[in-house]
Amino acid sequence: MIKKSGLILITCLMITATACSSSSTNSESSATPAASTNSASPSASTPAEGSGKVTNISMQIAWASDSGRGKAIQGMLDQFEIENPTVKVELLGGVQYGQKLLTQIISGEAPEVLQVAYGDAKPLATQGAFIDLTKDFGVEKENYMPQIWDLAVNEGMLSGMPWLGHTIQLIYNKTLFEKAGIKAPPQTWDELYEVAKKLTIDTNGDGKPDQFGIGLSGKQGPDLAWMYGLTAAQAGAKLVTEKNGQYEVAINSPEGIKALDFYTKLMKDTSPTDSLNKDGGAIQTDFRNQVVAMELSGPWGVSEAWKTGGKFEAGVAEVPSGPVGKATEVTTYLLSIPTGVEGDKLAASEKLIKYLTSKPAQEMVMKGEVGEDGKYYPFRIPIRKDMADTQFFKDHPEFNVFMKGVEYPFILNPIPQWTKISDEVYQSALNQVVSGKISSAEGLKMVQDKGNAIIKNSK
Repeated sequence: MIKKSGLILITCLMITATACSSSSTNSESSATPAASTNSASPSASTPAEGSGKVTNISMQIAWASDSGRGKAIQGMLDQFEIENPTVKVELLGGVQYGQKLLTQIISGEAPEVLQVAYGDAKPLATQGAFIDLTKDFGVEKENYMPQIWDLAVNEGMLSGMPWLGHTIQLIYNKTLFEKAGIKAPPQTWDELYEVAKKLTIDTNGDGKPDQFGIGLSGKQGPDLAWMYGLTAAQAGAKLVTEKNGQYEVAINSPEGIKALDFYTKLMKDTSPTDSLNKDGGAIQTDFRNQVVAMELSGPWGVSEAWKTGGKFEAGVAEVPSGPVGKATEVTTYLLSIPTGVEGDKLAASEKLIKYLTSKPAQEMVMKGEVGEDGKYYPFRIPIRKDMADTQFFKDHPEFNVFMKGVEYPFILNPIPQWTKISDEVYQSALNQVVSGKISSAEGLKMVQDKGNAIIKNSK
């Protein structure tokens, strides 16, 4: 149920705040034309199919509309319009996040269909930002893993349909594995360390390793957070726990400490010496240049290996199991309809979402984006669990490994406050630990104390 009274109150407060502010509009929000996205206006709607008239709606995505990814999504919309000639969709880039997205919605300037990060879905849904899609889309639940579906549900309300996303798996250089006599990718923590150690070698004879087993991030930032986070989940650690409706930071546990000790040792012994300065992008470059033999990456990591023109073959394996099993970082984007969309525009928006989350359209996600060489490269995966029998996954079975990761998800932002915790203490504490400034126990105690204070003060 949409909380209208809360939304009205928030609207009043935000209008007041906007009037007192010099400017809160960035380049992304200013690219959204109000005239074409005022979904609440009945005059903007057109009759449904059968009348020969067209309903115009817009859809806003996370990437620039003229980027490779934007063009790939435009291809999906083109096919939708061919199959649904009474609906025309304008593609807009640069969707907002958090409170900026809420401001856009309550001002009546939001497009009819929004690509929403799962971390925004629940907190914004509680403020009445989205139309409940349960009635028309609830039957689709069986096509998704329960953990993924639950990311879109808030107090029984379906705030958006899971659309596309990624999982992180282990990508490895088959050529370097063969040179080292390694016949299979590692399946456990112990095997991961042994294999990474074996692949950390001095190839030019100067007495220092110049090839390394695995690329790991030590730089303070989100990549360090998710790389350690999935390792912690493999050990059985949790970021937060809930008791009597109250959340508490839970990562400061024997399991969390064990995982951070392992991550630090693996990075110190088998990653490049400058790993403390590297994020995921730098690691990807190292993998492409064969400086590291393994990396933790999403489907775009395979695409990057393809772009080397056959210098080496990349394999994909499930992340190694920790003490309690497998876990990996899973991110999904939802397709949501903001509050206020009605009539023909609502019907057209739901029709678009039904198409984009259908199995044929989900397979189109894997066509990917066009590279500089004119070839297509996947950048995300569909989130449905029934894609293995589609042609792309038959032709490229390595991508089935990413689909497998949906079965054991580690959620990077389990509560709305976690983003603030991560930015203000979590990432910094992890960096201090892996750089040797403090112990794992000290770092995670810092996260616990400051994180719980953030949760308490947010109420």
